[in-house]
Amino acid sequence: MPYAWVVVGACTAMVAMAFGAIGTVAVFLEPLAAEFGWPRAEVSAAYSVATVATGLGGIAMGYFADRVPVRRVVLFGALVPGLAFAFLAELQSTLGLYVLHALMGLVGIGAIMAPLNSLASLWLARNPGLAIGIVSAGGAAGQGLVPYFARHLILTEGWRQAYLILGVLFIGVMVPLALLLRDAPPRPGARPAASAGPSATRLLALLSLAAALCCVCMATPLVHIVTLGSDRGLAGREAAGLLAVMMVAGMAGRIAFGRIADRAGSLRTYIAASAGQTLLAFLFPYAGSGVQLYALSALFGLVFSGAMTSFLLCAREYAPAGKTGLSIGVVMFFAWIGMALGAWQGGLFYDLCGNYFPSFANASLAGVANLLILALLYLYTAPRASRALAA
Repeated sequence: MPYAWVVVGACTAMVAMAFGAIGTVAVFLEPLAAEFGWPRAEVSAAYSVATVATGLGGIAMGYFADRVPVRRVVLFGALVPGLAFAFLAELQSTLGLYVLHALMGLVGIGAIMAPLNSLASLWLARNPGLAIGIVSAGGAAGQGLVPYFARHLILTEGWRQAYLILGVLFIGVMVPLALLLRDAPPRPGARPAASAGPSATRLLALLSLAAALCCVCMATPLVHIVTLGSDRGLAGREAAGLLAVMMVAGMAGRIAFGRIADRAGSLRTYIAASAGQTLLAFLFPYAGSGVQLYALSALFGLVFSGAMTSFLLCAREYAPAGKTGLSIGVVMFFAWIGMALGAWQGGLFYDLCGNYFPSFANASLAGVANLLILALLYLYTAPRASRALAA
């Protein structure tokens, strides 16, 4: 249906802005630390607070999105981030930083992530990998473009004015987008979820653990790549450009891996993307030039985005019937926990050691643990998949 693409487009734009809102911590980290004298670990903890809150909000909002019109849920996500940015313009303490990022995640971004990924996949039910890939590509674009724009505002207007401008823009753009959304029409004879029954709990538990470890590996480069670039001598806009390149590459990666998952299977695609992410995370601190950092950022963008798209598809695949939004919300909660830990440990070990080598090594170790969990999940599901093909 033509309106399906309107919904997918609105979902993509809103997810882009939501991901971008969280990603702004990366570019506000340096000016906040400089002005207030806060350690990097304390400032980057705002990212951790936002991600945990987003995960909790995603469970609740995913549950409600399965039961009430999605527009009612998403309007919270359209209003709260912009209001939080406006209040951050008056920031004076780390408590205020954490409270506002918690509210932004809990009742703002949490109302966007799980519900809109679920909604897009329901509108394009024949190609859920493509739907989630497109929406996730919007997230990748937002993670690069919104922080890059915020960095420009910081350099030209100062960090307080930058927060205020972001607040006005977010409300002005996201509210009209939310009003375009509609619930997906029922599909007569639609096939129920394959994982309905007791086994769904086991599958989702393993997937949630894997997603948490995956996102520890993912978050460290995402949050600290700009600062790593600055430490390597890159100027402000060049350092911010590393994140922009990573996210632009991520746009292509999410759509490509979504299409691959529709053909090769969600779990196999997740394993392949996770392996690439784990290797590249380890290599970042060894880059000796801006060219090498840009090359690693582009490659990392391709594979980390594929991992994110794939575990969302796995959550949809393993969800019990009628609980797609809730299942995606639960898996995303554990993913956000991993993002929080990855961002925090990156700043902590930098403060302890004075360089990023231990931070990125820890990220890679988490990636290895993720692959081990995915191997167990594959062994558990492979016989089921063989029986389904034989039938």
